Amino acid sequence: MKELAYVSLALSILFAGISPIFFKLAVVNIKKGPYLAMARAFLMNRNAIMGLILYGASSVLWLVSLSYLEVSLMYPLLSLAYVITTLLAAAYLRESVAAIRWVGVLLIVLGSILVGID
Repeated sequence: MKELAYVSLALSILFAGISPIFFKLAVVNIKKGPYLAMARAFLMNRNAIMGLILYGASSVLWLVSLSYLEVSLMYPLLSLAYVITTLLAAAYLRESVAAIRWVGVLLIVLGSILVGID
């Protein structure tokens, strides 16, 4: 059952890393205006809906993993979602990522490796 918890954790991290990309795609097309109108436009946007579904799925998978794994392992590994988001922002959204940010991403990866060593 512990293997399933690791798969669940990996999917949780993956979904948490992907969902901000969908949120970004949703908000760039929303016209500025009254907050209620903006919230409504956001919730009617298919990218926002997909982002919310992925974020919700990530949360459920996180809870499944949490019931089997140590939080002191899981929580630091959640930072890998930042790595996924940065990679997707650069590749898919064509955002320019400064070299110093890549250094930070590398440090997150190295830190996650250290946390994962048993």
